[in-house]
Amino acid sequence: MLVKEIINTDISPLKLTDTVATALMKIELLHTTKVCVVDEEGRVVGMASLEKLIEVIDEKSQLTKDDLEDPLFVPENQHLFEASRIMLAQELFLIPVVDEGMKFKGMIKKRDVLKALGDVFNLSSFGSVIAVELEQADFTLSDLVRIIEMEGAKILGIAVQQPRAENPFFRVSFKLNLEDSSVVSAGLRRFGYTIISEANSEALEHNFSDRADELIRYLDI
Repeated sequence: MLVKEIINTDISPLKLTDTVATALMKIELLHTTKVCVVDEEGRVVGMASLEKLIEVIDEKSQLTKDDLEDPLFVPENQHLFEASRIMLAQELFLIPVVDEGMKFKGMIKKRDVLKALGDVFNLSSFGSVIAVELEQADFTLSDLVRIIEMEGAKILGIAVQQPRAENPFFRVSFKLNLEDSSVVSAGLRRFGYTIISEANSEALEHNFSDRADELIRYLDI
């Protein structure tokens, strides 16, 4: 899924002709800490940040490039995964979308990104999730897929969490089209794989909102 498929054109950017007071008000209304600023030609030239603007003495003065932080943006043809990574790394609630000429096209909001990720991974589809933990030397997706499909399940989505200092294993989560994944789990265990969690559709529905941010972190590779 591309960024342009979830772009929001209802949120306008700030302009260099706006005052600092206007910028602070917009930041507060949007419940964020940074809002993009465009020049007279509609090109994104920087970010008005709460941290920097509160240091400005005269709030009635117009925004200048000295008042702004470096621009943060995603191209309209960027993949959703990369947009998610940038938003997570920069702790952004929303981020501007630009065309090839750096002209403002709209914004994407964190809530819309989470919903889109849910669509990509079929989180709202009826089924279940199995998470498998593997040592780095044993990490082969093709073998896992073969075993799962051999047990009669269809894979609706896959997420891979890479090894980290606190956990040196790969963790692979599979969204399946089965309500009861016990047969698949048993099949994976027969081949020596470690199942670290299982959940059906009812459990997923109750836990989705709590797990949404974790889903983005899964993509921060």
